[in-house]
Amino acid sequence: GQRPRSGLMALTFSGGLASGLGSANIGTQQRFPNNTFHYADNVTIIRGRHMVKTGGQLLRQQMNPFYAGNWGRTGQIRFNGQYTAGPDATRPTSRGFAEADFFLGYVEWAGRGVNTGSWGHRKIILGFYVQDDWRATDELTLNLGIRWEYHSPLVEVKDRQSNFEPFSGRLMLAGKDGNSRALYYPFKKDFQPRVGFAWTPAALDRKMVFRGAYTISSFMEGTGTNLRLPLNPPFNYEFEAIYTGQTALGSTTDQGLTVLKAMDPYRNATIRLWDPFVRPANVQQWSFIIERQLPSQTVVSIGYVGQHGTHLVVPMPYFQRRLTAPGVSQPSPYLSGNPQLASIAQISGTESCGNQRYDSLQVTARKRLTAGLEYHLSYTWSKGMSDAIGYYGEGGQAASQSAYWQNLYDRKGEWGPTYFDAAHMLNLVYTYDLPFGQGRKFGSGWHPVANAVLGGWRMGGILALRSGFPLTIQATDRSGTRSRGARADRIGNGEGPKQVGAGTTWLDRSAFKEPVSGTLGNSGIGVVRGPGWKTFSLALAKWFSLTERWKLEFRSEADNLTNTPQFSSPNRNASSATFGEITGSQGDRSIQFALKLHF
Repeated sequence: GQRPRSGLMALTFSGGLASGLGSANIGTQQRFPNNTFHYADNVTIIRGRHMVKTGGQLLRQQMNPFYAGNWGRTGQIRFNGQYTAGPDATRPTSRGFAEADFFLGYVEWAGRGVNTGSWGHRKIILGFYVQDDWRATDELTLNLGIRWEYHSPLVEVKDRQSNFEPFSGRLMLAGKDGNSRALYYPFKKDFQPRVGFAWTPAALDRKMVFRGAYTISSFMEGTGTNLRLPLNPPFNYEFEAIYTGQTALGSTTDQGLTVLKAMDPYRNATIRLWDPFVRPANVQQWSFIIERQLPSQTVVSIGYVGQHGTHLVVPMPYFQRRLTAPGVSQPSPYLSGNPQLASIAQISGTESCGNQRYDSLQVTARKRLTAGLEYHLSYTWSKGMSDAIGYYGEGGQAASQSAYWQNLYDRKGEWGPTYFDAAHMLNLVYTYDLPFGQGRKFGSGWHPVANAVLGGWRMGGILALRSGFPLTIQATDRSGTRSRGARADRIGNGEGPKQVGAGTTWLDRSAFKEPVSGTLGNSGIGVVRGPGWKTFSLALAKWFSLTERWKLEFRSEADNLTNTPQFSSPNRNASSATFGEITGSQGDRSIQFALKLHF
């Protein structure tokens, strides 16, 4: 049960000047002891122009996590300034301070996780394949293959998990009353064809290759530990109290987490609801590339690479109310048929409904080591679009939107650039033997002392350039729908002065505002771009021959030689007092020296 833990719970300030104090977890929040047993066998048969490969694999996975839930064993209380937003708090231009709400004791949200031990999930992955690499002619090679794969649904070793029928709300216990142990259906139609070719026409002196490929692959995403079915009642209970966006007081600080306690086990509970048709994601990939050999051991290529993903697993805000008109909403249809669930606080759903698209032009140049120089240069111009981020996103410069959609009933509104979409990327890796010293173009007759100091040096470098990632502007949910991914209203372009530091702004803050009370924000996904990435690292190395047997290697490496700061993403919350500010960076210059004695 919810056994008390000694210590100060987490007090967090959303959109404030401070971050918070205390801890949501005094003790262990999570452990992930896992075992995977892998069995595989493959056979290769060569007959004439055919090389046939076939085989299979079986993976048995044992997952034995302990997870206290996102709200932690100790629990947390959050303040966001909604109660000190002025005399008309529903106006989008009226903002308060989270710290002021804290001093008044006015709580925006409170929650506490579970403390009831671990569970044991089990599954198998079974796969078989056959592929024929067929040299059809001296100029043409074909790759033809197919794979079938099966991911068994997750079962708990002692059937300690439950699900609910999506709309009737009927409690479904694993392995009881005709229910399967997994509580969702298996998917057994996972066929993955593969087709490819490489054509080297003799008419072009066999110095040009045309390559193309198409394949379907699949994978079963992890779905996030916090959304697993063993966390459901009657085996576990996680509670939260949500007052976000309202002006009437919900609870106060002196009440602590007592507002979460109730005789009704479902009151303020968070329910995990899995769609019965959860299945592995399906990803189609295709490419067409032209490769040309040039003089001086150089090969250049240019090509198109694309990808289309469907059935991506998405966390779903099933408890969200449907907005029918400004300020007017209807209850969610999910679990609505069960009156015992009328007092729950949240439904965290899991569904295989996400989509993704990627298109790119890719150019590379590779030079093998000749005349002391070798390099690999690549450039990518691409566009990635999706309506899902997975479960966790990233930090740093990749500032993803909420994993939950802003509006459960408007999937099209979630389609936008992937949070890691970079329109331009250029990378150069090279090594160069400087042409000075004995045995090289210049200085072959140098005095041994001069050669020891100036000759025989090797230089290497890495240049990385990338344009900025998309930024999604967030806001406090004032819609009355309990949106878990609320976004701001956009009234301008949003591109700003790109300033860095406290008190400045990267974007145009006047282009965004809090949505009007009773509405959802109209700002889309990834509407402005954050800082890019620019680094150059350099290495110098030299060998010193001490004797015929003894040699000394000297190396000096400078990461980010120019000490160019790599700025973090700006504060993207239009409700925050520091909206638009960039106050963090990474990638400080680092220089190191090394000596190694070889004998």
